[in-house]
Amino acid sequence: MDTRQDTAAWQPLDGPSADARLGADPAATRAPDRINDDPTDGITDRFTDRFTDQITGRWLTAAVALLLLARLIMMAWAPLADTTEARYGELARQTVAGGYWLMPHMDAHTPFLAKPPLATWASAASMHLLGITEFAARLPALLCALLTVAVTLAFARVAGVRRPWLVVPVLAACPLFFASAGAVMTDAPQMAIVWAAQYSAWRALQPQAAQVRGWRLAFWALLGLGALSKGLATWALAGLPIAAWALLYRRTGDTVRRLWDWRGLLLALALCLPWYAAAERAYPGFLRYFIVGEHFGRFLVPGWQGDRYGTAHRQPPGAIWLFWCVAVLPWISVFSGGLAALARGRVRPLPVTGYLWCMVLVPLLFFTASRNIIWTYALTAIPPFAVLVAARFDAWSPVAQRHAAYALAAFAAAVLAALPLLEHLQEVQSDRALVRAFEKLAPAGATLAYRAHPAFSSAFYTRGTLRTAPPQHAGLVVVDNADLAHYPPAAVRFHGRRRSLVEEQ
Repeated sequence: MDTRQDTAAWQPLDGPSADARLGADPAATRAPDRINDDPTDGITDRFTDRFTDQITGRWLTAAVALLLLARLIMMAWAPLADTTEARYGELARQTVAGGYWLMPHMDAHTPFLAKPPLATWASAASMHLLGITEFAARLPALLCALLTVAVTLAFARVAGVRRPWLVVPVLAACPLFFASAGAVMTDAPQMAIVWAAQYSAWRALQPQAAQVRGWRLAFWALLGLGALSKGLATWALAGLPIAAWALLYRRTGDTVRRLWDWRGLLLALALCLPWYAAAERAYPGFLRYFIVGEHFGRFLVPGWQGDRYGTAHRQPPGAIWLFWCVAVLPWISVFSGGLAALARGRVRPLPVTGYLWCMVLVPLLFFTASRNIIWTYALTAIPPFAVLVAARFDAWSPVAQRHAAYALAAFAAAVLAALPLLEHLQEVQSDRALVRAFEKLAPAGATLAYRAHPAFSSAFYTRGTLRTAPPQHAGLVVVDNADLAHYPPAAVRFHGRRRSLVEEQ
């Protein structure tokens, strides 16, 4: 092997050809010709650029601060909306209340076999420490998002981005990242684990990397945790992009040698196998349902009927790309421009840039044919994309950077101003207001009765004390709005968008 060529191939993103390595046309960002050729122009331009950098930094910092404030407010203020957030919030509450630490439960008689328990454990631990609140349920997702930010910063430094801190506003402004960084779901932990595993793999793959064994073991440990996050899907999302990169850059043998480790494999299995074995022993049939149904039936069968806990989604093929456009909306022009330059193939990206593009594109390609998907399936592609955007942002002219910073600050201010609307949109998808109305109207200690099918938010906000109304019932009862025609208007004590609280005589 030619050592000089091998070393050159691992150059960082930073430098005069950074645009080319990102797959962009260098001429697209070349500064315009100067009209004034006075020798002092260079000094003036350097001073102006430094001053512009300071202005840009302040506006970007303000944007991140506003978005973080908005996220914290929503975490504490907004209700858990049906079905996803309320479902996982109720799973965590049931874990605390009923001690279901082995397998999450929807109620005392219904184990939840669809996902491993890592995210539920985190929310349940937070509730145990801070109380049964929306903020406590959502806090682990925010911490996972912050961990993701830290790993992205580290990767940007390793990749040679001149100002690695730019990944912070890039991530904060991505709508999907913002929504997931404080939502009770399994996606934020999975994102943090997948991205940390890919970063660890990159560090282990570098020719002159220090502590290769440590990074390799970290990679395998994260795969073990990933199996407790969302199962085999986490392994696919972490490993397939690395395999694709190794094939594209003809480094398959080197990649296998640097990442394979029997001790690492044993470490990964030691982290996840005990739980899987205990779960199958306590709940026979769990492995068949989870491995076969949730991993293959869900993604390969449109409108899959095997879902025990909800309804399968039926999206058109390729819907993941539409979800991706919404997920990274402020930066979609960077994505389309970089993708077009890669397709033209004028400059082959260096391995570090190719690695990042594989981390972005392979998950999207993986889900292209799947129809039973939601927009959070694009989440693991956002952190590597943020590194690419940060490098591209750094190549813009100072004026373009300043304008982008202004636009980002305006976007953050708009998000903050829209919080009442966002809270309302979640409120109409939750029974929190209905339960609060019942608590004001009913005598102390009364139990809320349902003639409608209770939602997950119903169970969460009643702390699991709701009951089915008997045929002969006197008092307040919850009914679907479609059944309100059977009651006089005076009997309606609370009118919600989906369900209402009526008084039966």
